[in-house]
Amino acid sequence: MPLFGPPNIAQLEAKRDIQGLIKALSYRDPEIKIAAADALGPLGDPMAVEPLTALIRDEDPGVRRAAVRALSARGGVRVVEPLIAALQDHDPDVRSVAAQAVYRRMMTDPDQDARRETATALGRIKAADAVESLLRAIMDPDETVRVASVRSLASIGDVAAVGPLIVMLAHEQHRARASGRSSLAVERAAGQALDVLCDEKAVDALQTALGHDDVEVREMAIKRLARIDSPMVAEMLEAHLDDQDSIIRRSAARGLAEIGWEPPSDETGAHYWAALRDWRRCAECGTAAIPLLVAAFPRSQTHERSDIQAALVALNWQPSELDATAASFWAAQGNWDKCVEIGAPAVAVLDDIVKSAPGWRERVAAAAALKALGEERPAPFARLDLVQHALGVLDGEGADDEKRATLTSFLAEEHQFEPAGNQQVDWCQCGYPSTRILPDDTRELITDLLGFEQDGSNEPAYFCPSCDAPLPAAGT
Repeated sequence: MPLFGPPNIAQLEAKRDIQGLIKALSYRDPEIKIAAADALGPLGDPMAVEPLTALIRDEDPGVRRAAVRALSARGGVRVVEPLIAALQDHDPDVRSVAAQAVYRRMMTDPDQDARRETATALGRIKAADAVESLLRAIMDPDETVRVASVRSLASIGDVAAVGPLIVMLAHEQHRARASGRSSLAVERAAGQALDVLCDEKAVDALQTALGHDDVEVREMAIKRLARIDSPMVAEMLEAHLDDQDSIIRRSAARGLAEIGWEPPSDETGAHYWAALRDWRRCAECGTAAIPLLVAAFPRSQTHERSDIQAALVALNWQPSELDATAASFWAAQGNWDKCVEIGAPAVAVLDDIVKSAPGWRERVAAAAALKALGEERPAPFARLDLVQHALGVLDGEGADDEKRATLTSFLAEEHQFEPAGNQQVDWCQCGYPSTRILPDDTRELITDLLGFEQDGSNEPAYFCPSCDAPLPAAGT
């Protein structure tokens, strides 16, 4: 009969006898080892880590499970490697306990170093079951944890990560624009991971990402699709040439161009060229291009409108409705009488031209059309009637000297200068009257004849209505 019996685990636990419990871990009875490990876990004493780690290799699976539970209860960086090793145990029950310990405990450990090391180790062993936990971790508050999780997802190679990685990357870029703060390391890691993951196996995942609400996510998905050498890609990109968002349409068209796709001369081709804003090529696709050209016309930049207008004219299109689009179309052609015929729907279009057209002659014509509609504006011309008359003389028949004489007489009649008071008129380089010269050689702009805009200091800046030249302030 032995002199000493087995250790009393309950007493050791009640006394918080760490040394006694550690010693019990080496007792030959598996039940004693299990009880000692379960008692040590909640105590979290660092001295127990190495003895518990040694039990990960015990021949009894129950003991190994108890060691995993105890190490998980303690947490921290030191327990990461033994718990990761337990994920590869030959006993399925041990693996199951280890998985819960790693995925539910270590990936949410309060210690960011423990989370980072766990994520890194999961990638090293290519733990396929870790994808879900790693996907949660790519939104971890700690940057290093996010980077480690992203890299591990790339190492594991599961395309289920593609969509979430795109969403995360879009989130980082949005945050950079909104606040000026983002993680370049995370963005770089995510981009590299997507480079690895986005092959032909990722087509379905990218297709799913194309249904996301965020246009930046969809744009990234389109761009990633375009890099995949697969017959499916062209068809998927084609389907987004008529997307409601212009960014997606353009990205799809560019993607098709990158893979060498040849657009047909039909509606699909028209959408393709419209997405690339090549309006001439769009018109070459025939009447299918007309709705796209008409829709783009009022939203296009001023420099594009002439191209769209030319394309519509080449297709023999004329507005059938008396609306703002028709007003924009006729104004682009300089047919101001048509704008007047349209009436009220043309007012906003004409107002925009008066305020922002790059050419002052166009502004004069639009202002005259507004006047004809009973919508005369106080700016950007103080006296539109004088401007129109002066331009009419300048553009009329006759030699330059004759025009100057006519304009001089007209200005005197309108009291824009006083010849009897030894005042004279000076001229813009184009021959338009711009300045009165007083007897003391002081120069004053004839503001009633000019166009004006408010500058940054709310002071008006004046321009020649004939040639658009900015005119210097008054002085000697």
